[in-house]
Amino acid sequence: MPLRPSNTIGVPAAIAAIDTDGLAGLLTPLAAVAEPANIQIRVLDTSGRELLAIQGTPSGPSRLPQTRSTAFATVPAVISVLEGQTDALGERRLFLSTADAKPTLYWVSPVRADDQHIVGAMLIGQSLTEIAAGLPNAAFYDLAGHELASTLPSPPALDDATRAKITADKTARLDATEADHSYGSLFSTWIMRGSQLGYLAVQANADGLQNSVSQVRLILTLVFTAAALLTLLVGGATASLLTRPLDRLVRSMRIVSGGDLHHRAHVKSHDEIGYLAQTFNEMTSTLEEKTAALEETYFASMEALARAIDARDPSTFGHSARVAAISMEIAAAVGLTGKDREALRRGALLHDIGKIGVEDRVLRKPGPLSSAESEDMREHPRIGYDMLKGLRFLEPSMPGVLYHHERWDGAGYPTGLMGSAIPLLVRILAVADVFDALTSDRPYRKGLGFDAATATIRKDAGRQFDPAVVTAFLARRDAIVERLGKMGKAEVTAAEPEAA
Repeated sequence: MPLRPSNTIGVPAAIAAIDTDGLAGLLTPLAAVAEPANIQIRVLDTSGRELLAIQGTPSGPSRLPQTRSTAFATVPAVISVLEGQTDALGERRLFLSTADAKPTLYWVSPVRADDQHIVGAMLIGQSLTEIAAGLPNAAFYDLAGHELASTLPSPPALDDATRAKITADKTARLDATEADHSYGSLFSTWIMRGSQLGYLAVQANADGLQNSVSQVRLILTLVFTAAALLTLLVGGATASLLTRPLDRLVRSMRIVSGGDLHHRAHVKSHDEIGYLAQTFNEMTSTLEEKTAALEETYFASMEALARAIDARDPSTFGHSARVAAISMEIAAAVGLTGKDREALRRGALLHDIGKIGVEDRVLRKPGPLSSAESEDMREHPRIGYDMLKGLRFLEPSMPGVLYHHERWDGAGYPTGLMGSAIPLLVRILAVADVFDALTSDRPYRKGLGFDAATATIRKDAGRQFDPAVVTAFLARRDAIVERLGKMGKAEVTAAEPEAA
């Protein structure tokens, strides 16, 4: 969270003196400008007793009644902070509180006097319900599988059998029917700051597809029944004339049943068979539209999960959306249109979804990764690919998920593809990914300015990147910078260019 009131001048002295009115005067103005508006600020003394509680609201913060509660004194994260314990991720801790009516996610930090001894702790909390509101079609569960917060009209139940299938690098899919409605749900672990807080689910309503499939089956039954009756009643030359269009219609049915919803039956007669063919084509067109709508719903759920993964680390928040925007500009320069552009956009938005299987201690490590940690990080393309490979409508985008760390000179991973063996969409995505990474701060380095990052991309043409794609990037560079500015990305500067 951006608010760090434990650093405010006067707070340590006010805590040491148990001056709650003074604390309120120092912290209330901070709560008034905090984002989100409903943030909670709680101050504890060294024994974990609550000295002050401030509740933010859209109309302004208010001080809660003073209870001197010790409800937080037994929370392990609070105890660790008050004892001055640190780990690889620093001294701040994170925990989920279910003591109140609404589950709340708290960050807890120590408050230190000028001589650095701890005089208390500061808790910054936000309701999990408000956090979930930013993730459409999602639900949060605790470690026992109990629902905590949800934006779903009918949250799926997380039973023991399903939880047993979920690991840090493996999701579980659950299809269910409730009140005559069908749902598809994808469950994953919910990990923050290296600790699993519970489980996360995204869900899509499959009624549209189920209804369309039922229509297909009904039409197929009618067609085959009609064909059988006509075959029995008509013989000789007439039977031959009827059999050919029927065969073509049946072949069309088989093609559509095999998944090609763009196919249409070519039967031009004006008799009953022609009517059946027209009805079949209308039904297929409707099925294609409903399937496309369902695919968009599934993709929206996957995109929400990808954004949630970006948000695990403030330094990568919005990264996937910016990579997609940069990719679209480069795609315009190379002349990509239609389905290729959409496949590239989806691949860019989902390219880092496999990081759901990488621990926070690796993702957010402030220094160089060890050999073992680097291997863990290099697994995220395969994890993402394995998560999504069962979704047929995402097949054109899957190379972007699996190969976005391949290099033009063959020194990339996970497979070491070289040159034009790397799909064009992936070569575009690779340039966009690195440019946004170079111009963003990371825990282990400062970001580059746009000019320095552009020079780095130009220098690596023919080594890391396809020279033709770099040329397209340079042609659209000003438009890319303008687009990033509109997305809220400010230019940063670093003394020396560093690898992404």
